[in-house]
Amino acid sequence: MVTAGLVLPLLVSLAGCNGQRLQPMLRPLEGTVYIAVGVSEDAIDGELQKEIRARTAMLQTTFRTLQPKIRLQVEVFPEENLPNELRLRNSTGLSPDLLLVNESTARDLVRERLIDTVSFPAALLEQLDAGSVVRVRRTDGTLTGLPMELQPQVACFDRRRVDRSPATLSELLALSAKGMEVGLSLDAVNLAWTLGPLGAIDAVSSLLARQPVTPVTRQGLESWLSWLRQADQQQHVTFYPTEPELLKGLIAGTLDWIPCRSINLSRVKARLGKHMGVAPLPSGPHGSASPITRERVLAFGVNSSPVQRQLALALARFAISPLHQRDMILRSQFVLPVNREVAPPVRSSSVVAAMVVGRQQSMQRATIRLVEGSSKGQREAWQALLTRFLFDDLSPQATLTGLIELLSGGRSR
Repeated sequence: MVTAGLVLPLLVSLAGCNGQRLQPMLRPLEGTVYIAVGVSEDAIDGELQKEIRARTAMLQTTFRTLQPKIRLQVEVFPEENLPNELRLRNSTGLSPDLLLVNESTARDLVRERLIDTVSFPAALLEQLDAGSVVRVRRTDGTLTGLPMELQPQVACFDRRRVDRSPATLSELLALSAKGMEVGLSLDAVNLAWTLGPLGAIDAVSSLLARQPVTPVTRQGLESWLSWLRQADQQQHVTFYPTEPELLKGLIAGTLDWIPCRSINLSRVKARLGKHMGVAPLPSGPHGSASPITRERVLAFGVNSSPVQRQLALALARFAISPLHQRDMILRSQFVLPVNREVAPPVRSSSVVAAMVVGRQQSMQRATIRLVEGSSKGQREAWQALLTRFLFDDLSPQATLTGLIELLSGGRSR
């Protein structure tokens, strides 16, 4: 565990009332911070690596105006492989100083003691999104990581083929019936947005909480499965295993409308330019969409020397400062800040406005429970069940029974 005492000689003081004034640094820092960036295995390609390095260069450029002798060295890893990678590197004393990963990944890595927990002053944490801080805080008060950015889920479409993104699921299917090519992902995290509009989000979250299986629970899941079947029967709706395949289809012009994570908007923008459309995800008869916002955190390696840990802490504090968070939003507009003192420019950007709505939708209690309550194994089994269901390898009743057993830990009644 790292105590707050190590952060005294850092660059930026964030403990003031507004957190925006930079205090004089006590002494200059010098050295290299080694950073591991975890991304989904099926999303890694040359274009993504180039984008990650560009974003890191932006952070380094801004930071070095204040600390010119600090350098950043970045490596990109499949997030799924990080446990094995860290076991190897930790055993040789070569673990990264900082990791940028999903909040759930940081939680798992701490559980396996592959990264260190940390402590930060309460005045700093009070500036950050309260829900994000709660999710990284452990029972002993330490943190699995420091929240850095939010990546909401939104709808992406090609304006040359879609005048206006559908506001409801009924409209989505109606437009697909007229020829709009729709792509959906069977991945649990990316498909969760349909649970809320179809009345199944409470059913899924109650099962994950090991609550009794009720007729209402069954009815919610049945309605959801019925809609998936109806969508799959549409000639112009196609289900894909992962989000990267949806992105490739939209960029290539074979798809017109997809749900997508905001961090991928820069890749879509690079290909579609002014034709890229972004909007909130459709609602349904039971309410608004229930997307999951990815929360990215800065976690800390176990092999850093006191000097390296000091550098990593300095960079982490700077990354969540109003100065950098505001610069991050203005330059990219494809992530949301965790610092509550930085207001997203919703009036000047329809993209940011859509992301803000997506973040608000994801704050439903049931959606949050879905993120925190499910394991990787459950999510993979969920996808396998739905794949068999849509390929007519499982009946609706067998699929319903399988989902209930899977989500409730073996109880089907």
